[in-house]
Amino acid sequence: MNRLRVLHVIQSLKGYGAERQIATLLPLLRNAGVEAAALAVYASGLGDEECTALGCPVIELGRRTRRDYSFPLRLVREIKRFAPDVVHTHMHVGKYWGRMAAMAAGVPILVHTEHNPCDVRRSPLERLIDPALGSRTACVVTFLQEQREVLAGVDGLAPGRVAIIPNGIAPGPRVTDEQRAEGRRLLGVRDGEYAALLIGRLEYQKNQALALRAIADLPPALRERTKLALLGAGREGEALQALTHELGLELHVTFHGYRSDVAKLLPGADLVLMTSRFEGMPLTLIEAMLAEVPIVTTPWVGARSMLGDGAYGVVATDTEPRSVASAIAWIMEDGARRSAIAGRAREWAVQEYDIRRMAGAYRDLYVKLWEARAATNLRAQAAVL
Repeated sequence: MNRLRVLHVIQSLKGYGAERQIATLLPLLRNAGVEAAALAVYASGLGDEECTALGCPVIELGRRTRRDYSFPLRLVREIKRFAPDVVHTHMHVGKYWGRMAAMAAGVPILVHTEHNPCDVRRSPLERLIDPALGSRTACVVTFLQEQREVLAGVDGLAPGRVAIIPNGIAPGPRVTDEQRAEGRRLLGVRDGEYAALLIGRLEYQKNQALALRAIADLPPALRERTKLALLGAGREGEALQALTHELGLELHVTFHGYRSDVAKLLPGADLVLMTSRFEGMPLTLIEAMLAEVPIVTTPWVGARSMLGDGAYGVVATDTEPRSVASAIAWIMEDGARRSAIAGRAREWAVQEYDIRRMAGAYRDLYVKLWEARAATNLRAQAAVL
């Protein structure tokens, strides 16, 4: 069999989450025998050198605004030009425009990764067209078993058409003491203080207001020593800063905006905090596991599975500030406990969340779907004969 041509349709290749994951995955897919390429509906966000380093074609569609009425036709044209065997779509723009364009272009196989499988918000139009798109999609990918069940319930997908492929990161060497010291210096954390990081867009999904209220609910002695750094930008920034002032946390919370040097800051943390309403499989948590930084998170669907029912991180009992504060205190007040959980987490991430394993799983999925399609075509031909 010739190398399968797979075109990934995504909004861009620059960002914290899905975009960065796909940009990292593309060259590994090519190494695994897949003729992979990316189509960025807006701009790729990558410079010329970064695009060259990917080692695969990057198509920039250049959608300008919602009133860019010619963009669907351009999308179909570019898909036809690449002539893929598989179109693999990502995020909202891929889920809808990407799949419709691939259908119009006559692509044999459609795959969609649901990066936020538990975000059940749908417009009336989306609820109307979701079943039609789902019926034409060979496979929908999610990350964790609990999320497969949600997709089956919300989108009416048969469990057998939902594949589970965990996200991954290339594991590097263990973080050194020097890297931890540099991270603390960059964060401005003094000796005797605890540094907690919350990484992500300042948006509804990430629910940073809960983190602020949890810090306010910490026991006074622990709160006095705790510094929370928020890394990210977004529409809720001003409201979160106002809440920080309202809670009297100005000396305990810092807003750093979007940072491209998270990898340097992360080793300086004593804790990574996540207070999201829903998630897919956050790369931030995998990075924390590999850096041996303990995790406290809210119980979004899939959190317990990802963190081994508490073996590799602490999952709060619910989404109340006191519950999150209790989880923070439980792990922060026992250094031996923190070290043990963080050590187990790194071992698990190296074993289970390696992006090379992820690339191999996607290659195997593409081949399986292609072979199943070929077998179906042969049976159809035999029936005619």
